[in-house]
Amino acid sequence: MALDQKALQKKRAKRELKRKQAKKAATVLSGAAAMAHDWTVAAHAPIADVLFSRTLFEVGVGSVWLSRHLPDGRYAFAGIVVDVFCLGVKNALYNIMEEAEYRAAWTRVQATSEEALERQEPACARKLVEGAVAYAKDLGFEPHPDYRIARLIFGDIDTADCPREFTYGRDGKPLYTNGPNENAAMQRRIVNQLARRCGPGGYEYFLEVSHRTAAELSADLTRSD
Repeated sequence: MALDQKALQKKRAKRELKRKQAKKAATVLSGAAAMAHDWTVAAHAPIADVLFSRTLFEVGVGSVWLSRHLPDGRYAFAGIVVDVFCLGVKNALYNIMEEAEYRAAWTRVQATSEEALERQEPACARKLVEGAVAYAKDLGFEPHPDYRIARLIFGDIDTADCPREFTYGRDGKPLYTNGPNENAAMQRRIVNQLARRCGPGGYEYFLEVSHRTAAELSADLTRSD
């Protein structure tokens, strides 16, 4: 009898675990569906603000910010870090937030950014970013994974409405400059990829040296992965 009771308890516990797992899965699916709906709406919502770095094509790396005002009063926005000389989209973030939170975040972006941000036409923001992505892909580099969602902010913006033309690379060649989050192995992979794609003399790179010596950097870059 005791064995039957234990078996029954075990069966009930298993059933309860399955119920909790199903509930958790439903919650995740519900959250994903809600996010998908929000970004579908955002793709056609009125444009709120568009900024990007005034010096982007001088220094090579800068940010592009675009936001939309949703029908329920919230704001959808995306911030995209673009390397127009080589890597395309290096980073991206996105969010949907209440108006007060959005206003505070937008003010903070403009106040704390080390870049000279200026207002731009939405079509030019999209054209600039997508051109950088295409340039980098041709070199063998994919955009940051979060760009997959962040790019939804562009939605119904038509790049044909932008009269500007953007030229990527520097002096006709890709130029790679390492960022603070790229370790030696990543730097080596990037330079090796440029060597394979562009050949000798077809690219340039500049590595900021901190505590590592030039010899150490050179040794790293000449090693194969």
